[in-house]
Amino acid sequence: MNEILKQRIVGATVITALAAIFVPMLFDNPVSDADNYTNELSLPTEPENNMQTLLETIPKSQQEVLSRPVPATVKIQSEMIKQSIKETDLKSWVIQVGSFSQKQNAQDFRDKLRKNNFTAYVDSITNNKGTTLYRLRVGPEIDKKRALKAKQQLESLYKVKTMLVSE
Repeated sequence: MNEILKQRIVGATVITALAAIFVPMLFDNPVSDADNYTNELSLPTEPENNMQTLLETIPKSQQEVLSRPVPATVKIQSEMIKQSIKETDLKSWVIQVGSFSQKQNAQDFRDKLRKNNFTAYVDSITNNKGTTLYRLRVGPEIDKKRALKAKQQLESLYKVKTMLVSE
């Protein structure tokens, strides 16, 4: 083929490709900005540092009262610590092995678990559609580490996906 003919074919191909790209841009309607959503976050302004003015405005009589130790607050704090310890002691962990629509299926699986020395029980609930479901649970365990260990044993023995739930 002739060199000039090759150059003309290549040139015509390039011009056709450019026309195919840019001509539709000229005739299309512009893209509306309604499809573009932006989230604007307004950060709150930093509070003014009024510490110096507060320190200067406290009368001398109040400063003396604040400087004396108050033993009552120590008692309250120790009582609060005891209460928080009691509240954390009440937490227990159960492993939900599954939810069944048939009570018999849940009881059969529960019996299998009990044969392998798991403390299993069936709990019935009613969902928002009015259907009764039967939850198969193992536990309760007070120690979370023991509960996690039992969860791993259940998953490896029975090839089920379990869920750790606090009560």
